[in-house]
Amino acid sequence: MRHFLWLFLFLHGGISSAESISLKQKCIQALQNYKSYYKDPSVLERVCAQAEQKEGCTSNEGVPIFHVDSNSKSTSAKKILVISLIHGDETEAGTLGRFWMERLQQLESSRNSWRVIPVANPDGVKRLTRTNANGVDLNRNFPTKDWNAEALKNWERQGKKSPRRFPGNAGGDEVETKCLMGHAEDYSPDFVVSIHTPLKVLDFDGPKLNRRIRYDYLPWRSLGNFPGSLGRYLWVERHTPVLTTELKSTLPESEGVFEQLQDLIGSLIQSDLSRPKVTTANDHH
Repeated sequence: MRHFLWLFLFLHGGISSAESISLKQKCIQALQNYKSYYKDPSVLERVCAQAEQKEGCTSNEGVPIFHVDSNSKSTSAKKILVISLIHGDETEAGTLGRFWMERLQQLESSRNSWRVIPVANPDGVKRLTRTNANGVDLNRNFPTKDWNAEALKNWERQGKKSPRRFPGNAGGDEVETKCLMGHAEDYSPDFVVSIHTPLKVLDFDGPKLNRRIRYDYLPWRSLGNFPGSLGRYLWVERHTPVLTTELKSTLPESEGVFEQLQDLIGSLIQSDLSRPKVTTANDHH
């Protein structure tokens, strides 16, 4: 009888150790092909051992959308949410998502808490497409207030009905979009980083800063946001700053510039963004 009960629980997902091992392996499989700046493969194994899957975070084709948390012990810690590969064909973004996860694993402590979602669009990654399995651009699918009135019009007018930028049939109707919205709601980040390629800029949706941010690898710019975009959904409507990191199509040989960027974000949120938000960026993103 006990043997039958154990087998039933195992087959129906009722044994947590079996679930965690499975998710760990899926995490390793999802990330192992992206360039690593660490020679020791056990680093990825240790990171993936901490992988979690939020309820409802499964792609259209049933692939887990997992995340890894790195929690700071500092009383002044801010929460940073990192989203990588929302566009499945922006491969280099996966390398930065993996590196930040692995680096956080190596640090004894961090001044901020981080949650990294390294593969937000696994079906698009499998197909090497910008869109998900339903042909929807997830970065145009967030249910912004103007989605019903403007999303499809903007796609027709500015997007020229490109299949790569189709916003979907309804705002927020894609399961991957709902997953990311759930993370933003439950984790309640103070800052969001969305990793993309290949425009070679740091595109900031957030309050006006009192100083010029210098990062030699990528210039600090404002490119604009759109109906259904993450920047408009989180910053314009919810006042959570979003830094869209548009990497170069060729990755750096060493990890220094990626370490510098992660440290820059940590300093930015502790200093420039620690005061109350009183000024919003113009809605031209």
